[in-house]
Amino acid sequence: MPIRDWLYEVLRGYGMSTPVAVRLKLPSKILQSRDPSAELSVLNDRMKPMLRLEVIDATLGCLHQATQGDWNARRAVVSYAQQLEGILREGDSAFTVSEDRSGLEHRIDETLHATYAKAVEAGAEKAQTAGDHLRAAFSNVYGLKPDPSAAYSRAIKAVEAIANPLFLPNAPEPTLGKVRSHLDQGRHKYEMAIADKTGAPANIDAVVAMISLLWHGQRDRHEGGPTTAPVTQEAAETAVHTAAVLVHWLSTGSIRKK
Repeated sequence: MPIRDWLYEVLRGYGMSTPVAVRLKLPSKILQSRDPSAELSVLNDRMKPMLRLEVIDATLGCLHQATQGDWNARRAVVSYAQQLEGILREGDSAFTVSEDRSGLEHRIDETLHATYAKAVEAGAEKAQTAGDHLRAAFSNVYGLKPDPSAAYSRAIKAVEAIANPLFLPNAPEPTLGKVRSHLDQGRHKYEMAIADKTGAPANIDAVVAMISLLWHGQRDRHEGGPTTAPVTQEAAETAVHTAAVLVHWLSTGSIRKK
């Protein structure tokens, strides 16, 4: 009932029934009813158990899109999103409102989410695109309809946004693979901010290993190879969080020249 009431208020108050129905390609009879907002707010289908969630997700998405650039409207959207998040949290929902309030995401451990948020903040301070790519990767992997391939691709781009200008400032076509080679061949030139067991700055073996894991793990980057394979959900989740750690380390000087 709280979700139903929230949906009805938002759909009716912002005229979102039509864009939501169109986005979800719902039957036209819904919009032809006396009160489309009421129809959508109670819409359910035993054959499509995710339909209610899809309506909520589409409502957030359409509302986010419709209020871009309107700061007064955006404040109201924030308020509605907070109301919804409160309902979901109190109801122990497996879903949460996304950071940009444009849809739903699978809820993850709060500590893990805080680590990701710190990485986004640190990355954005160095390169805005790093934060943007990391946010997109997170949404792609934890969204209502996950896209593992897109999530993995954006995870790599997030690291490249920081690593390419840092390690390959003059390269005409820098890639994460070239960064990996640069660090692999120049291990003696760099060190970590953290100490090893002797108390000296640790070597960058862990960084090279993580970048290698991220670079080689994207098995759908090229077609036709003997090891080409679709990116799994588990691989994409691993890639996104590996990228978050790398973005944070690279942005905060955890890897430095000797």
